[in-house]
Formats: sequence, structure tokens, C-alpha cells
Amino acid sequence: MNETKTRFFLFPHSVLSESAARCLATVWSPLDCLRIVEPATLPEWAQVHCIQHVLERDDGFWERVRVVLQGYRRMGTEFGEDGLMAALSREWSLGGSPESRAHIQQMLKGMAAPPADPQEWLFTEACVFLELGRELDQRELELAGSLQNVSRLEDQLLESLGADEEDAGELQRALETTNPPLSPEWGHFTYLLRLRIGFWFRLFSRLVFQGDRVVLTALNREVVDEVLDPFQTERERRGETWERGEWAFLELPRLDLLDPKDFEQFRLAFQDTGAREHLAGTLQDFLREGAEEKREALDRAAEAFEEAVGATLGKTGFSEKGGGVRMVLTRPPDVTLEDVWRRFDRQGAETLGSVDSLRMPAVFLHLEPGGDS
Repeated sequence: MNETKTRFFLFPHSVLSESAARCLATVWSPLDCLRIVEPATLPEWAQVHCIQHVLERDDGFWERVRVVLQGYRRMGTEFGEDGLMAALSREWSLGGSPESRAHIQQMLKGMAAPPADPQEWLFTEACVFLELGRELDQRELELAGSLQNVSRLEDQLLESLGADEEDAGELQRALETTNPPLSPEWGHFTYLLRLRIGFWFRLFSRLVFQGDRVVLTALNREVVDEVLDPFQTERERRGETWERGEWAFLELPRLDLLDPKDFEQFRLAFQDTGAREHLAGTLQDFLREGAEEKREALDRAAEAFEEAVGATLGKTGFSEKGGGVRMVLTRPPDVTLEDVWRRFDRQGAETLGSVDSLRMPAVFLHLEPGGDS
């Protein structure tokens, strides 16, 4: 009999920043994620630490998806990114709406074999939307990288001017007054999040994991809040007590502040500690049984993990970096993955039908800034 294993599945995005990739690769490896059309957007070194799953469809299906994507990309070129996002909001805001279906049909006009099967339409809609979302996320990561470069240049400028801490603060305020910090007007990672969640489940439901447990791994708290809000609202409306089942169980230092060679040296040294395997084993016990003593064992394993990270950084000549990334585990009672799918994509769930792999309890892990960030 094959042993059930736990998979950490990136949800509902297909991108990883350098910071998130370092954090997750240190704690769990490999990670799983969806590949829609193009490969997931990952740091180059992290690609071997992420298993990418793709929807199994014939070449004709993917040709149709690419035709529709090209239509939306032309719209982005002509009207700019804000124009594209406005169009997506208008046509997709209801999810599977007649407007989005009609637009896709128009883009496919003239093709030899347009899809006739209702399921093919559902998969086409999901793939197009999620791939456009990945491209927007990728541009946001690129913008964030540019802002970090600007920040480093500002620090170098202040240092070259010989500014002390007080002078540096005044100069920084002056710079921000004359040139406000750049930030994207849209939060792409949370843009049309309900649709992302529903379409993600639509594709995820077709994957086969042979009974493996899945922990949905989100890049921020907003994803988990979005998922759980309707369940909380419904239970409170019925006069029931809502228990979110959340606790922060692990915190890591700013590993993204290490240069690439230093991080690789740390990562390889940390593998030899056995802390990751111990944490994975205690987490699996907790997910299987959920008893209080299993949670206490998981807390102890997480504490030992944090100590091993600090000791490894010290042995390899690096100090713990300030700030940090907190990992938060959420296990709401009486909520399954299938419940989430039906809540966010009823049309897809009813048309495609239930699958055994979604009848497991919904468990979430998300990243957020640590206490000193």
C-alpha cells in the first residue's frame, strides 16, 4: 500500500517571487503548481523544486486557447494594461458570463474546429483567464524588482553623500516628497480573486493525486480571507460559532537578503540538519489526526526548525536577517476542497462533476510579513 503524502500546491497563482521561493523551498520541497499555457513564473534556481501540472488536452484545444490569448494581448497592446484589466472586469466579473463566452466565440471565428463540448468551453475560459492573470502577476513582480533596484540606488546615493542616520531620514523624506514611491495602481495578485479561485479549482479538479493530501499554499493572507469569508458569513447567519482554525506556526528570517551564492550555500547546509523532514512528518501526523497533542508536537518541530535555520546561518558565516516571513496554517472545521470549488465555481462543479480527490478537508498555508518586518 502506497503511503499518503502531503503536497503543497501553490494557489491560486502560478508565480513565485524570489523571497517566497526561498522561503518555501527551505521548508517544503518540492512544491506543486499549475502550468496553464506557458511555464509558471519562478526564479530559475527554483524550477527544479516545483512540479508543474498541466491540463491534459489535445493540440486543437491549446491552439484555440492561444488564439483567444492573442486577442486579449492585442487589446492590451492597443489600450494599455489598464484597458485590458477594465475589459476583463467587464466581461469576466460574473464568471462564465455570456459576455466572456461571446468574446471568445468572436476571437475563434473562422477557425476550422471551434469547441462544441460544454466542458471544453469551461476549460477554455479558465485557461485564458488564469494565463492572463499569470502574465499580469509576472509584470507586477518585474515592477517590484525595479522598485527594489531604485531603493538600493537611493541607499548608495545617501552613503556616497556621507549622510548619517538623521540626515538620511531627511533626504529620504525629501526624495519621497518630490518623487513619491512607485507602486502599482492595481494589486494584480488580488485582482478578480474570486474568479481566479474558481477557475483554478476548475483545472485542479482534473488532476489525479491518488489520495495525497493537499495544502493550498497562498502568497498572501488575502487569498485565504477571500476563500473563508462566505463560509464564515453563512455560519454566522445561522447563529453558529465560526472557528477559522488558524495559527502562525513558523517564522523565517529574510533569506532573500542573502546573495544567490550565499543562499545556495545555506540551503545545501540546511538539508543536512534533518529539520525539514522532521517538520514534514509532524505536519503529516497533525493533518491526519488533528488532535491537540499532534498540534503541540508540530509547534515543537516548528520551533526546532527555526533554531536549525539560525544555527545553519551562523555556521555558514551569515547572521539572521531582520524582518522575516511568517507561515500561517489554517484548517477550518467542516470545509472540504469540494465545498470551496462549489462556492466559487458552481457552474464548473455542476457541469464537470465531483471527484474523490476534492472530498478532503481544506487546509491552507499562507505567507505574511513577520513580526519585525
